[in-house]
Amino acid sequence: MDYGTFFFTNIVSMTVFTLSVGVLAWRNRAVAGMKWFALALLCLLTKLILQGLEGKVSAVLGNMVPNEFYLISSLLQLVGLHWFVRRTPFRYKWVFAAVGLALVVYTAMFLGRIPYSGNVINIPNVVVCATSAWFLLRRGRRAISRVTAVVLAGEAAIMLYRAWLTNMRYVRPWETVNAETDPRWLYSLALAAFFATCMVMCYIWYLVTELSRELAEQARTDCLTGALNRRAMEEAALRETARSIRYGRGLCMIMIDIDHFKRLNDTRGHAAGDCALQALVRQIKLMLRENDLIARTGGEEFTILLPDTSASAGIIAAERVRQAVEALVVPFENNPIRFTVSAGVAQFDPSQGGWEAMMRRADTAMYQAKEHGRNSVCPAVACTGLGYFEAACSSAGPLGSALKSPTA
Repeated sequence: MDYGTFFFTNIVSMTVFTLSVGVLAWRNRAVAGMKWFALALLCLLTKLILQGLEGKVSAVLGNMVPNEFYLISSLLQLVGLHWFVRRTPFRYKWVFAAVGLALVVYTAMFLGRIPYSGNVINIPNVVVCATSAWFLLRRGRRAISRVTAVVLAGEAAIMLYRAWLTNMRYVRPWETVNAETDPRWLYSLALAAFFATCMVMCYIWYLVTELSRELAEQARTDCLTGALNRRAMEEAALRETARSIRYGRGLCMIMIDIDHFKRLNDTRGHAAGDCALQALVRQIKLMLRENDLIARTGGEEFTILLPDTSASAGIIAAERVRQAVEALVVPFENNPIRFTVSAGVAQFDPSQGGWEAMMRRADTAMYQAKEHGRNSVCPAVACTGLGYFEAACSSAGPLGSALKSPTA
């Protein structure tokens, strides 16, 4: 294998990969992980160009700097993988500090022509690559993460082999130009290029997976408020009712409707109505648990599904929402918006039907709350099997007046 030809073809391929991933990152700026992948490839391309000039430029540019870019590339790659798996910023600042320290020490040892200085840059690179593979195996839940972990493990193995080869034959890293005729050095470079190509394919696979997830999320989400749409709520209700029957756990549904919403639209405009809908969903999301769901099932009508929730807890939750919305002040132009909601609560009862029956009972209770003067909570009358509901339904007014100071 000709050393020059290998680097020429490798550089051309990596240039195409870098430009492609860079364009994809630019076109999909909301997918932050692609930005880190593009930067990692840019560093890797710079490393290949300088390494290809080894023997034609100084040892610092042809050997030391490429090795440093290689480590930086691995670190940027780890940051990108972390985003795709966790979707949160990379907060482990000590990793950057450790890599920075390794770069400083390696530079000092290389410039001081200290033998075995390659270990200072090669071993951290192996550790970063192996850590990336371990992270994906432990935290990744998709097939792409497992495949990428295998590729990274192969890449780390090649790095480790080349580190061993450096210690055995090239203890003075500024003299590795003599390795051009060593087949082990060349074939290990070819394997490294192969795994780098595989990683680019994984980058694109990650992007496709993320875009598919976003499309699926958009198909289940109301575009105005960010709440689930009716179809997504129906799927969740089917799932949760089956779980409730199987494990004998409580399941409650709250139907919420904004009071006098048409008047708000007529007097303040549809923009004000949209603002109120968005503010309502934001407020409710802040109050719900992780497994609770909220969906927009009508113009100004919303449905809250509360798994593992008893009847009394469902009423308390509805009352807390009612009170929070009543106190809500929504900034809009120069005149803030204030509004109230009416809510109906129903508990799932298999003997009375499926989730559709539960929704009908909650909807009926909500209209009863409106008939009682709005800005109130009313339980489904059909749930007379529960003492708490029975007492509430027998009172003169809706539950809004009975739970002014609920205890969470």
